Amino acid sequence: MIQFPYGIADFRRIRREGMVYVDRTAHIRDLEALGSILVFLRPRRFGKSLWLQTLATYYDLRYADAFDEIFGGLAVHHSSSAASEGGPRGPTPLAHRFFVLQWNFSTVNASGGVREIAESLEEHVREQIKAFVVSYRDHLGYPVATDGSPAAMLTSLLSAVSQTPYKLYLLIDEYDNFVNEVMVRDPETYHALFGKDGPYKQLFKSVKAATEGQGLERVFVTGVSPVALNDLTSGFNNATDVSLEPELAGLCGFDETEIRDLLRPVAEERRLGPEEVDRLLGVMRVWYNGYRFSSRGSGRLVYNPTNTLFLLRELYRHGHPPESLHDANLRTDQTKLAFLARTVAGTGVVEELTEGTGEIRIPRLLDTFSLEDMVKRISRDRGAVASFLYYMGMLTLTGEPGRLRIPNLVVRKLFLDRLLEVFLPDPAESYEAREVALRFFDNGELRPLLDFFEEKLLPVLSNRDQGAPPKKPGHSGSGVNEMVLKALLLSILFDDQRFVVHSELEIERGYADLCLLVRPENRYRQAFDILFELKLVRRKTLGKTGRELREMGEAALRRLPAVKEALDDARDQVERYRDALVRQRGETARPRCYAVLAVGLERLLGDEVESGPETP
Repeated sequence: MIQFPYGIADFRRIRREGMVYVDRTAHIRDLEALGSILVFLRPRRFGKSLWLQTLATYYDLRYADAFDEIFGGLAVHHSSSAASEGGPRGPTPLAHRFFVLQWNFSTVNASGGVREIAESLEEHVREQIKAFVVSYRDHLGYPVATDGSPAAMLTSLLSAVSQTPYKLYLLIDEYDNFVNEVMVRDPETYHALFGKDGPYKQLFKSVKAATEGQGLERVFVTGVSPVALNDLTSGFNNATDVSLEPELAGLCGFDETEIRDLLRPVAEERRLGPEEVDRLLGVMRVWYNGYRFSSRGSGRLVYNPTNTLFLLRELYRHGHPPESLHDANLRTDQTKLAFLARTVAGTGVVEELTEGTGEIRIPRLLDTFSLEDMVKRISRDRGAVASFLYYMGMLTLTGEPGRLRIPNLVVRKLFLDRLLEVFLPDPAESYEAREVALRFFDNGELRPLLDFFEEKLLPVLSNRDQGAPPKKPGHSGSGVNEMVLKALLLSILFDDQRFVVHSELEIERGYADLCLLVRPENRYRQAFDILFELKLVRRKTLGKTGRELREMGEAALRRLPAVKEALDDARDQVERYRDALVRQRGETARPRCYAVLAVGLERLLGDEVESGPETP
């Protein structure tokens, strides 16, 4: 039986119960070489807690006798199989040479004011030190105070440790978890926590002091963003941020070779053929891959590990991928994206990313910024917004300095949902848009979809276009073009439970505007693939006013030479893509094809393009 540790961060349990584990222990040497007080930032749901538990087990003096049992066969263990992979192998001299104290700030209650948060923080530190004393009672000969301030408790603990041959290793997980919640909800409380005498800053000042000859020899901190870290200033300025180091680019996440290795036993159990395995890889590639965490070195791309394990677990249990391909825990990220999108700069970034290629260029990725900087800048500085989105995992690095991009479809869906809410802020209208999409999927009738778009979205686009400067050279108005129309149509039609959605899908050296391919497990429902080709003819080309276009009958509108030419062109293109798709996918392709034209920003015309002679 294959056990996938989805949502499990207990390294010892994973190893002892024989769960699937992708070996990352070679990176222990990398961390030791990088320093003794380290900060490692990665987006949520990327396996940081599992790595922290790996370190805890490796350095904890209590597990020295269990080293062979827990680490046997891994890169950090002496074994012929591991050594054959090349590079340094075997334990480092620091293995099992520490008392290990762990703090996990995701457990700190972020609700309430400064006093309530400070009490929750102090209670967590106290309980962890109590647990420490119980766990190491056979190794400590001196008492440890478990009341008083966190600084006093830490001092007492270090005094007891100093009477032994060992030192202390402090592991802090999600150092900014509750801080980020407070930052978004209540900046004043955040400032109080980080003020001169603020409880959070005082705690880290005591940690820093403990590293200066008091027996705290190593510290490893995980988090999502550097905002809180930089607000600590002198409270913790001896830490090294190693998040962008090239040797750690693959520490959290899976590469494609590892994905294939994980898929192989599942395919054997479920008797999936090579074509099915390749198809699944293709799905995982567009949904989960694309993250890059170093601008130097090989530029290794990695898959989100949590989403990957979720899909593999469901595939093994049921024989097919889960209905929803994205993690429900992303709701937290949606809240933060909404927080950013409420600003002018944030809205601009969301629109640029969804209406274009999914990339954005900024002067540089910000690696140090305080809350005060962020609050001032996110209202007007797109670089600050994009940098914050990078730390959230909603943008990722490319091979080009200053250029960030959306990594995959999981994240693109979040942006598209937010784009629709920007244009349709009334929740009732967003809900109506989803209902219109469902009816279109059921019956394939285009007109109701176009009517909704024409009534609800074209007026917003038209207002934005009038009198606004161009977004990019060569654009008119505010840059409203086919890409904007396509992004909004995609935001309405994006349905990952029914389709694998593609924007600009490459088909025989061409790029289909919008392609919704039915997920294989849904084909028994007689569902259809959907292809769209979109065009825009501007009023200036037609020589008509907006009022004239709105009042003109559809037949007369279609007779306008520029309109007829654009519609014919859209039909020809979607026919070519349809025939190419059928040639590529054979009998599995059952496309319904649509040519859609925006006439100015006043009207929408569209036709379903019937199957030609090449289409079965």
